[in-house]
Amino acid sequence: MGIQADNPNLIELLLEQNKKLQEDRKIVLSKINPWLDILEKSSYSKIEKKQKRKEIIDIGNFIHYFDSSIEIENALSESPDFIVKQNELNIGVELKDLVIRQNEKEKEGILKSLFEQIKTELKSEEKSLCGLYRIELIDENLSLKKKDKEALKKEIIALIKGLQIEQEYVKAIKKRPMSEISIYKGETTIVGNLKRTVVEEKIKTKEIKLKSYSNENLNEIWLLLVVGGAEKSSDYSFFDSDIKGKPFKSNFDRIFIYDFFHREITELKLRRTITKPSYGRHDAT
Repeated sequence: MGIQADNPNLIELLLEQNKKLQEDRKIVLSKINPWLDILEKSSYSKIEKKQKRKEIIDIGNFIHYFDSSIEIENALSESPDFIVKQNELNIGVELKDLVIRQNEKEKEGILKSLFEQIKTELKSEEKSLCGLYRIELIDENLSLKKKDKEALKKEIIALIKGLQIEQEYVKAIKKRPMSEISIYKGETTIVGNLKRTVVEEKIKTKEIKLKSYSNENLNEIWLLLVVGGAEKSSDYSFFDSDIKGKPFKSNFDRIFIYDFFHREITELKLRRTITKPSYGRHDAT
């Protein structure tokens, strides 16, 4: 359960929560930094590096909150995306972003770029302004054309600095403790549930790749569905009841939904549709 707004010890609890998050971040970075360094020196394109960097961060955080004893054996594998080791098991892990509303993804990309520009402009004042800022817009269907983007950027910067201005674009900014400046767009309304059909579709797109792992020395293959949580394209209020209760047809050994923002992991129930393949592995004894 999250921290309640009416808790008399709210400030102390938020500071303690922030301290814990910073400690978690250090541990995760110690595990993934060597792979991020290798990625940076690789021949991947700029776009490929950006996507792979996100995947490495995702799996690093998942491992930390699921089982910190798991080690990343290969973060630059392609089929599957990662190879990890849990005790004596060699495990292939496929990652898939669980984008719930595809039509929102392009708008989020524009906003992310805008927020990065804001962070750059506030860099010189970062120590006094550091925090996690949740931006709520007055008009959720804002066009984000050049004129609107520039005006929105100026308004957000002014509000973060604490200036009193007439708000044409931003409904509210909520700030949480953080050791750096981070900005994301939140929603002003409850966005509904995560539907089973969305999860089934994402599983299906990865299911077809299982056959290509026959030459790998793997004991198991996992699928990790990553929910951003802080964005409208991947935000939800609750799971459909049959997501947790009803098995999914799949030949993955394990499937997890990992909510990155809330740090919550849900393992799905599975029903295998074919006899379990060997993946060319030697079973652990």
